[in-house]
Amino acid sequence: MAREATHQVIIDIPCDKAWEKMQDLTVPHKYVPGLIKTEMHTQQLQGVGVSRRVYKKMMALDETVTQWEEGKGFTLRLHDGDKDKPLPASFFRYAIEPTQDGKTLFTATMGYTFWLGALGQLIDGPIVFPIVKGQIRDVALAVKHYYETGLTPTPADIKRLRQVA
Repeated sequence: MAREATHQVIIDIPCDKAWEKMQDLTVPHKYVPGLIKTEMHTQQLQGVGVSRRVYKKMMALDETVTQWEEGKGFTLRLHDGDKDKPLPASFFRYAIEPTQDGKTLFTATMGYTFWLGALGQLIDGPIVFPIVKGQIRDVALAVKHYYETGLTPTPADIKRLRQVA
């Protein structure tokens, strides 16, 4: 069964300014908690087919753009070479839309399937999905912080933003 974890935040900048920041696929290490480095695989930097590798301390992951909506968002397939990673059919979607008061509604979504069929659902529901939901919340909060301030959020910033959200 496919699962999606989503979190939305209001970013206090206009949507066109948010898109300027969002479409720069070279800098996720500046706003995704735990990422320390980004390497581009393609010379193309925007649109379907763009590919990059992102690094955490103990792990690396490939991300390839599979959908691109100019000014609205994109979807990344998560993988390691030809293999799905961290879970089967994993993807991450970044989406923005303008609010009536000139701000930006940002939506972060991670989707995946879990192994082992019905048994996997028993593991996913109470254990994995809550972890994924928390990570997606933190990504959305970190994006908000980075887009509004231009600064990479610290763990203390994320903790503070969780309390406000």
